[in-house]
Amino acid sequence: MMRRPSLMIENKILIPFVTISIVTVLCFCYIVYNAEYKLRIETETANATALVDYINADIDAGEYWRDPNDLLEKYEQSYRGDNLFLYDAADHLLFSRRALGEHEILLCQSSSNSLGWKILCSLDQAALTSAFIEEQRYLILAVIAMLIIIVQAGVMIAHNISAPIRELSALCVGISAAPGEAEELSGLYTHRRDEVGQFAQSFQKMMESLHRYTDELSWVKALNESIVENLPLGIAVYDGAGEMIFHNSRAETMLCAVDECDAQGRALGDYLSDLVRRGEVLPISLTLHDSAKKSHHYELGVWRLQSGDANLGTLCTVDDVTYQRHMEEKLSRDEKLTYTGELAADIAHEARNPLAGIRTGLQVIDRKLESERDHLLCHEMIKEVDRVDLLVSNLVNISRQRESEKTTVHLDTLCEEMELLYSKVAENKGIEFFANIDTGIVIFADEQEVRQMLINLINNSIKAMPDGGQILLSGRAEEGGVCVSISDNGPGMDEVHLSRALSGEGGGLGLSIVQRLAKNNNGELELTSAPGEGTSAHLLFHRTGGICYDEV
Repeated sequence: MMRRPSLMIENKILIPFVTISIVTVLCFCYIVYNAEYKLRIETETANATALVDYINADIDAGEYWRDPNDLLEKYEQSYRGDNLFLYDAADHLLFSRRALGEHEILLCQSSSNSLGWKILCSLDQAALTSAFIEEQRYLILAVIAMLIIIVQAGVMIAHNISAPIRELSALCVGISAAPGEAEELSGLYTHRRDEVGQFAQSFQKMMESLHRYTDELSWVKALNESIVENLPLGIAVYDGAGEMIFHNSRAETMLCAVDECDAQGRALGDYLSDLVRRGEVLPISLTLHDSAKKSHHYELGVWRLQSGDANLGTLCTVDDVTYQRHMEEKLSRDEKLTYTGELAADIAHEARNPLAGIRTGLQVIDRKLESERDHLLCHEMIKEVDRVDLLVSNLVNISRQRESEKTTVHLDTLCEEMELLYSKVAENKGIEFFANIDTGIVIFADEQEVRQMLINLINNSIKAMPDGGQILLSGRAEEGGVCVSISDNGPGMDEVHLSRALSGEGGGLGLSIVQRLAKNNNGELELTSAPGEGTSAHLLFHRTGGICYDEV
């Protein structure tokens, strides 16, 4: 099946208009031509009839029957036309100015004369047509000029009608391709007062409304996208086949953590895919562990997206509640410490006075004892009383929770104070105390709490080396913040004793106090120890929250 060629709108207007106009002009010309032609034939016929009658009368009236040649000579001299033909009674041609052609028009014929001649008047049709066209040449030129004018007028009319329609069509194509970038309609058409102008004005108003609605939709779309992208929740959308079709940046960050897996080795993305496939829509808590064995806690929500009875897909929300869980654990520990503090205050109030009395009594008894063995026993009892008193003091320190007053703390100055304070004490116990800290290091923390942390850690190192040793207090700036270390070469601890020391199960609360104070100052405590290799305590003050930098 052949495809019909498409016509432009100008041709669809121009061709019918020009065709009708040409047909009308040609019909008019045909009518005029036919009327003039018939009139010419009638005129020639009347003239021919008159000529034949005249010749018949001339033959009958004169004595040309005596010498017919005189009559032929007369017509030879007086007749100027070429339509007359004379034949004798035997049908022999006597007179003519031309030969008869194939296409002749017989005007008149008669033999009513005394000589029996046949008188014939005939017109050559080709000559008649040529002569008629020559006579009507101005009419033909006028018709040609009229046809040219009609074509030009048709072109102008077609352009005048089709130009605004073409521009409107181009605008519609532009709108369909890029609704927000369509140009406005030319004012040449909107200022017209005819139907085209009304159509252009209406279309222009529609374009303005479209631009306004498009801008509003773009703004709402951008707002919704911004809201979804900036939500603290991860958003992931799955289609009906279970394939992810959208996720925001927060969800992308969570899904990219492929090293976080659950107990079955599934990453977060695999776990969500399983939820969508199983069709579970209840809130779910999920805990994942990374390669460093750190826990990450998530709250998952699953909702079905439906429109009527049609299932459009599934919406999943992922909320990282790791910090919230840590804060809940911290709050729980703080509550325990608060309760312990209240209990410690009661114990301190009830126990310190009896302890002081017991120690004083032992000192008095010691002076009266004469046996060396009794003196040693008394000294050991006094040490045990002092140990119990230290335990009570640690409990009192836990109970004294106060608001941190964070300022800029110069660690080099603080470590110099520690060196000055403990150098003599360490020397008396056979311990060498060294301080090596980079100058200009500062942290944003509570100076009293930092001092208390250093005192507790140094005291622990001194107690761990009753036979002497070395203690090194050092500090340096790192990429993630500032690290202050207290290292000794004492007997060290295995993992079991190290864990008990950190949890306070060994009876000492010094490390628990250090842990709490470190967290209050955006830091953390790390202990490394091994039997026979000594112990190192590292206080890491992070840049997050606090300000840690090097002064030049």
